[in-house]
Formats: sequence, C-alpha cells, structure tokens
Amino acid sequence: MAHFPTRDDIVKFIGEQTGKVSKRDIAKAFQIKGSDRIPLKKLLREMAAEGLLDGSRKSGLQRPGDLPNVCVVRVTGYDRENGLMARAVNDGQVLDGDDAPHIQIDETASRNRNHRTVTVVPGDTALARLRRLDGGHYTARIIRKLGGSEGQIIGQLIRRADGLWISPADRRERYEFRVTEAGEAAEGDLVIGEKLASPRMGARKAKVVETLGPADAPNAFSLLAIAEQGIATVFPDAVLAEAEAIQQATTQSHEDLTNIAFVTIDPHDARDHDDAVYAEADTNPDNPGGYIVWVAIADVAAYVRPYSEMDREAKKRGNSVYMPDRVVPMLPERLSTDLCSLREKQTRPCLAVRMTINAQGRRTDHQFHRGLMRSAAKLSYQQAQAAFDGAVEADFAALDKPVLQPLWQAYQLMAEAREARGPLNINRPERRIELNDNGQIARIYIPPRLEAHRLIEEMMVAANVCAAETLERHKRTLIYRIHDAPPAERVRALADFIRPMGIKLSLGQTLLPTMFNGLMAFAAKGEHAPSVSEAVLRTQSQALYATENIGHFGLNLGRYAHFTSPIRRYADLTVHRALIAALKFGDDGQTTEEAENLPDIAEAISLTERNAMLAERKASDRYLSAYMSKQIGDSFSGRISGVSRAGLFVKLDDSGADGLIPISRLGDERFYADEDNLTLSGGSSGLTFRIGQQVAVRLEEATPIQGGLLFSLEDGGSYENTKRRPVRRASHPGQRRGGPNAKSKPRGRRSR
Repeated sequence: MAHFPTRDDIVKFIGEQTGKVSKRDIAKAFQIKGSDRIPLKKLLREMAAEGLLDGSRKSGLQRPGDLPNVCVVRVTGYDRENGLMARAVNDGQVLDGDDAPHIQIDETASRNRNHRTVTVVPGDTALARLRRLDGGHYTARIIRKLGGSEGQIIGQLIRRADGLWISPADRRERYEFRVTEAGEAAEGDLVIGEKLASPRMGARKAKVVETLGPADAPNAFSLLAIAEQGIATVFPDAVLAEAEAIQQATTQSHEDLTNIAFVTIDPHDARDHDDAVYAEADTNPDNPGGYIVWVAIADVAAYVRPYSEMDREAKKRGNSVYMPDRVVPMLPERLSTDLCSLREKQTRPCLAVRMTINAQGRRTDHQFHRGLMRSAAKLSYQQAQAAFDGAVEADFAALDKPVLQPLWQAYQLMAEAREARGPLNINRPERRIELNDNGQIARIYIPPRLEAHRLIEEMMVAANVCAAETLERHKRTLIYRIHDAPPAERVRALADFIRPMGIKLSLGQTLLPTMFNGLMAFAAKGEHAPSVSEAVLRTQSQALYATENIGHFGLNLGRYAHFTSPIRRYADLTVHRALIAALKFGDDGQTTEEAENLPDIAEAISLTERNAMLAERKASDRYLSAYMSKQIGDSFSGRISGVSRAGLFVKLDDSGADGLIPISRLGDERFYADEDNLTLSGGSSGLTFRIGQQVAVRLEEATPIQGGLLFSLEDGGSYENTKRRPVRRASHPGQRRGGPNAKSKPRGRRSR
C-alpha cells in the first residue's frame, strides 16, 4: 500500500472526479489492495455517517451537495456572454439558494454529429448530463427536453383565423405560442405569457399573465426590454415606507466640509448628482507645482443600512438601468434624486477623498473624510468646458478663477500621468437616442467628447484607486472591478487578422494596453483603422466584479474598485461600508456577515450589470428599428461589425443601427465564418468579408418588436472592396477552419 488516505484525501479525490465514485475507484487511486481494503471500507462508512459523503456501495459515493452525472435542470437565463444558464431540479423544486451550484449549458456539445440537437430556452426543463468544474459549478449537455416545461414567453399578441397567438419578441425563440387564456389583453398588445405543457407535435401553448400595453405606446420598447431581463420597476411598499421615514443626516458623525467649494459636473439632463470635485494649488513647499484634489461622493451608507429593506432591494437590483426614455433606479427617488443627490446649495453627507498630486500629475498621498458638504454650483459638461476654454458663463464667473481654473490645471497634470501610464485607448463613440414627447426618436447623435468629460473620468478613476488601496492597507475584503488581459487565443487570432494588412503583432511580448494602442495608432495612417480598432475591442475580456484581485487591464491599474457611484451601483455601496468600518467613521459600516458574503454579492451584481446592459441595448435596438422602418428600400453606408454562420452584422454609419445581411443574400456559393479571425469567406471564390470593412447596404426589412433589421448588399462597390484569397481545399467542409463544425463564441458588450 503506497499511502492510506485520510478523510481530506478522499474528499479531495472525489471532488476532482466527474460524478459519483465507487469504492473500487478509491482503492485503485490510492493503490490499496487485499486485506487493506477492510479499513478503507470502515473509513468510508464512518465518513458517510459523519455526513462527509453521500451515496451507497451500489450507486457510488460523492461529496454532499454534489450533483449526479445526469439530472433534471431548469434553464434560468443567460450569463454575461449570452450563454444559457441553468439550476438543478430536485423533487420538482429548483435549487436556487445562494449556495446552489451554477450550471452552464454547453450549447456546442449537441452540435456533434453523434448527438441530436436539442434546443432549450429560459424556462425550459430538461434532462442533462453534467460535468463538474472547479469552484463547484457545472457544465451540462442537454440530453432531451422534458414535457410540461415552465417559463415565460414575452411578445406581441397577434390574431389569426384560429385565434390569438404570441409572436415572440426574442429572436432566439423559434416558435409562436397559441393563447389559451388572454384575460384583458387585446390584439396588438405586448404581453407576458406563461408557457404551458404542449403536445410534442402540436402547437406550443401559453396563457397571458401580464399585459405591458399596446405595442405602439411611447414606452413599449423599454417596458419590453425590462420585462425580458426580469428587471424590477416597482419598489415594494416596505422599501418605500422605509425611504419616506428617513431623516436628514446630521453633523454628529460627519466632519464639516461645507467651506470647500465643491462643484458637480454632469450631463445637462442629469437628475441625480453623486459626485463633486474641487482642486487648489498645494501650498506645501515640499510639493512645488502640485495640487490638492478633492472628490466627494454621496454618502448613501448613511441612509441604507445593511440588511434593511432598502438594502435588500438594492442588492437584488444591483444597479440602475438607463433607457432612452427612463431610468429604473436602484434606490427609491426619495434617496436617488433627493437625500443622496449632491444638490446645489444644499448640505449633503458625503465620503470624500483628499488627494495630493505632484507636478508630474502622480498621486503621492490621500486621506478619506466622512463629512457634510455643500455644492457651490451645478455645471453641465458643456458649461464646464466653456469655462476651461476661457468663455465662462456669467452665472459661474465668480467661481472661475478660484474653483474652475484650478480644476482644469490639476486635470492637465493628471492627464499627463494618465498618458504615461498608458491605459487602453479605444475611441468608440456612443450614440444617444433623443425622444420627443410622443416617445418617438427625435434625433440620433454622437455627443462631442469634451475634456470636461475626461476631467471627471480621470478624477473618478483616481478616487476609485484610493478606495482599493485604503481597504487593502486595512486588510479589508472588498469587491474589486477587475478586467483580465485578453485570452491568448484571441491575441493569436488578432495577429492572424492584421497580418494581411501589413501590421505585425509580436506574440512573444508581455501583454500591455500600450501594445494595442500602438497597433491602432499604426493602423490610423491607413484604410484599415476601423477594422483594427474593432478587432482590438473584440479581443478584450469583459470587466466584472470579484473579491479576488487580478487588476484592471484596460486601465492598466494593479488595483481598482468602484467607489464613486453608490446611488446607482451596489458595488460602490459595499466599498463605502468597508471604508466606514476600516476607518472607524461610524457604526453603519460593513458587518462581518456582509464581508463574508462579498464573493456571492460580486457574482450577483456582475450578472445584474449584464442584464441591465442587455436591456439597454435591446431597447435601443427596438427604437432604432422603429425609426428605420420608414426607410425600407433605402441605401446606407455602414461597416461590418460581426461575422457568424448566420451572415454579416452591419452597423450603419449615420444612426449606429445594427442589422444582419443573411448569408443566403451574399451569393450562390457557400460561405464559411471564421469567428476567430473575424472573417466570412466564400468557399469557391475566396471572397472575404472582414470586421470593420466599409459596405453599402439596402434595408430590406425592419421588425421593431424584435429590434431586428435585415439588409442586403448593394450591387457593385461592396464586392469590389472585399479581399480575395487563394482557396484552400479540404477533404470535407468540417476540416476548413470556421466551417460548419466550428464553434461560435458569443461576445458581449464591454464596460469598465
């Protein structure tokens, strides 16, 4: 016998295996033979009696809480990368507690020729084969979908000769649902339906459980996106009652900072103001040419206590959601637009950080303060920029020299330090949709990117770093904002993509943001700049929340936490509470229990952030599709923004609207998508379409409820600008890279 295992050895071994493990497997793994198996059997019986193992001699052993190889799962929704997620079902109940394992559906597994494709959507129940991953999570291959699956279907009520049907709003839903009960819903309404058990070969059925209103109502598209992501729009009565009962914070636990002339700088239509800034020249002779920069943030923790009704609701929501026509706030308006908003000339509680900046723009020291502040002025970005440019408005003339100009001068130093640090610099303008009083698009425009925007952004980044550093110094657990370096396979794909453009990427060098900045700067000199910029963006990982710090690649920072927006992000509220506890600012800081739950909180709010982003994007897509529906048959200029086996995704230059050119409309030959190299190529001609390539398209169809646009290539110029490459023959299509058996890799929107 090489080594008789301990309890820990056995538990570890079983945890590393897939599914249940037999006693014979354990004996073989630890080389236990003959009579030595008797004490092993005794030890396993004792471990089972102690609750360390589940199972039996016949069924096999596993750790308590582990899921079996094959089990029933309920598909619950989508993850950050738009992949399907599920939870196990036990005795008819979904295991949905905080400690219930997460299951990711392996949608590629069923594409193998040996397995029949089984399609599932959120709400479906299915039998799945599981594989255990590190961290107690699982991947699942769907074996078969079970009858009587539950879930929701959201869409528009349409009438046919045989009755009412729900036409799905989600393009991934493959079927329409026949309505058995419509309630008060009428034809043309947007509804939420409950899926019902249906015959395998018959029509899918559903009953209407909620009506969202007419599809042509001004707020329809936002309500539809909100419903799809399950975003709560109404606060429970207990939460509203708690908010109304709150009293204004006093000076008892707050330092008096009202003598500092803080100003808020926000969009002109901002309803809440959670950050304010101030700067002055440093009079310390040891810091010649330096500045003192203050960043004050609304003290939400003074009002939202751990485990209060408002706290539970804010944690559940995770963040505010911003639509073209509305904001779905994380906190009740009593807080978000009143008590926690740093209103002009009104005293408000805050957490503030005082930063010392040297003449090179680097931060040399910082201290946090919990105080009461009073905003001296509320400026829009445009008003602040005018002052920085020497054209200050009369209303702010008194603040120009003592407040606004020192802010500008301090920022210029900080901007130099930022450039020296070298964060990722992808210039991707964000379009804004402005609606009229009827809820229709009045205009689509790209707001100018002002230095006033960058000033606020740079000062917020510095404050966020200070929060992370302070909590690390006090050895407090915190939620970091992390952004991993790009995966190696994506970097290799990027190198392959840009090589034909005459741009070389050395794969042996250390990955740094400046490397990608250099690629884009080089490409900016030629015609491939948009293609390279889009490819670099798609190479990046997604930012998220976690208690394990890996740094922030995009910002090129070793530690980073979200501290500056506690009104609209729960992550920031947890950081505030941790600072209050660490710096002994009061008895309303982070509790021990909350600190222990931070890993679960980080995972949950990463998901709510993803849901919010999906809702915002889908609402915008629908508004744009409705706007474009009046231009069927018109021609537009755009760029290829994505490739897949479905065809080419195109973003229009003027409106930013996204649509699809189906692969069937590209020509008679067979096309293959290489989603790693971001190309779509003809199998016989070698005609190749690339990400970022300029194309001329004609709008063929618009479906506002689904947010879809279908294009076709204009005859002529689009084909002339594509690249033809030699065709490499393969013995069968599946051997061609990016052929029919290639795996799709959905990629989501990125955010810092």
